[in-house]
Amino acid sequence: RLAQRFTAEYERRDPLFADTLGIRRYDDDLPDYSARVRSQRLGWLRDWRPRLQRAVDAGLPPDDDADAHALLDTIDLELFEAATVRPYATDPHVYTQALGNAMYALTGRRDASAQDRLRHAAPRLARIPKLVADAEANLGHPARVVTEQAIAENDGNLALYATLPREAAAAKPATRRAIAAALPAAMRALRDFGRFLRGPLLARSNGSPRVGAAVYDRELLLADGTDDTRETIVAEAGADFTRNRAEMLRLALPLDREFFPDAVADENRSDAVDVVVRRVLDKLAEDHPQRDAIFDTARDDVAGAEAFLRANPVVALPEPDRLRVVATPQFMAGFSGASLDPAGPFAPQADSFFYIDRIPSSWSPDRVASYLRDYNDYELRMLAIHEAVPGHYVQFRANAQVPSLVRRAFANGSFVEGWATYAEGLMLDAGYGDGDPKLRLFQLKWRLREEANVLIDAAFHAGDLTEARCDDLLERQAYPEASEAKTKWHRLQLSHDQLTSYFVGLRAIRKAEADARAGGGTFDRAAFDAALLAAGSVEPRFLERVLAAHPAASSAPAPAASPTS
Repeated sequence: RLAQRFTAEYERRDPLFADTLGIRRYDDDLPDYSARVRSQRLGWLRDWRPRLQRAVDAGLPPDDDADAHALLDTIDLELFEAATVRPYATDPHVYTQALGNAMYALTGRRDASAQDRLRHAAPRLARIPKLVADAEANLGHPARVVTEQAIAENDGNLALYATLPREAAAAKPATRRAIAAALPAAMRALRDFGRFLRGPLLARSNGSPRVGAAVYDRELLLADGTDDTRETIVAEAGADFTRNRAEMLRLALPLDREFFPDAVADENRSDAVDVVVRRVLDKLAEDHPQRDAIFDTARDDVAGAEAFLRANPVVALPEPDRLRVVATPQFMAGFSGASLDPAGPFAPQADSFFYIDRIPSSWSPDRVASYLRDYNDYELRMLAIHEAVPGHYVQFRANAQVPSLVRRAFANGSFVEGWATYAEGLMLDAGYGDGDPKLRLFQLKWRLREEANVLIDAAFHAGDLTEARCDDLLERQAYPEASEAKTKWHRLQLSHDQLTSYFVGLRAIRKAEADARAGGGTFDRAAFDAALLAAGSVEPRFLERVLAAHPAASSAPAPAASPTS
């Protein structure tokens, strides 16, 4: 009952949050970012906290206990950030994302008629000047890289808003007239915001993108959902990183002798794992789609993963299929390179979007070539697994069906990323790729990326990691292309703890799998995967307790997992 009330109040206070859930009753409104209303919001959160704490103290069964703690962590995270990193004053991305999502929620998801969606556009457009004014009043001294990202996003917002008359062509005349009347003031506000971002804000953007050890460590619990310390997580990630590099060398040696028969002496060098694995991966990266074929290749890779799972149902596919592979909207681009934008849990039959960033026209030919090598045939297959099938798309569709309102509405990011990371190894262990060592090399390269994420995230935000040291760790030891290393350094400065979430979620799933295998009887891969999906996006620290409360049947044999899965 508390979860229902809290979520309902949260939706009313944040219409854009409601949009992400598929709740459309607040589509005329936008959040109020004024200092007065933000202060009221913090008071509301403080009032809610003891109500949830009393429920925890009274004793709850495992599912309710996990959900109550998730809500407490949601509250504590916002209160903690308001007192430390102060995102409303230091992160213009908060506002550019709100401005973009305000219209994209009405245009990008075509789960209703143009009239039903766009009748809300004019009321929202009327609120844009105030949102911009509040943003300009709130923002102080961001990091320069964050302001530069916001400038690009605001340019994307202007392009998005300019499409509204075309989007409204199928709406009623009154709706089109209302949009036409409200749009000019909104566009003026966006252009004013652009001038503010490029002018006074950029000039005073002298803040640090590092949040510091105290914030990073506290958010391991509040955002990533783990009780373990930074030292423990970094040590485990580092040990796995070393083991997987050794396994990659073992897989690469036969290919090296095939591709480079005149250079086999390098295999005896002390740094053979750097030299040999890198040149084998570089050779394989020559197989890549052309610039204009990336999206078609990604669609084919999704279809291939779906066909494999229909023949080998270790993970159940959602029906009907509502996945679309499209370019990342401009106002969202420039952060991760690719992502999954799922349908809200209360509109699970709406479309989900597998986004891939377009190659910017400003990139040099060398950077474009590096990007295409990074998105080679093998990498794109891994990307389709992680972002789509059976990764994020499948997990979010399953999450929309779990009984827990908390896990549907406040999905834990570490479980979400952990499942997608687990899915990469799961597919190959189940036979996808027919045991091709080339594909396994790239699966392990992805695993290195996820382990390296921990090492650089912790070293940057809780230490003094420089770009040169980051590049050395990534390019020499984790084998990304230079373009990917640049993207990761950029992303590192725009977020904290999120890059760590992949490994935090994966290690919780691996621990649960090890326990299931040690429990006696025959391990049933499909049953275990179904149990994970049925658990929903729970905090990793509660995963084992939740699974134990809902034991899954385990009878049918399944392919043995490799040590790297």
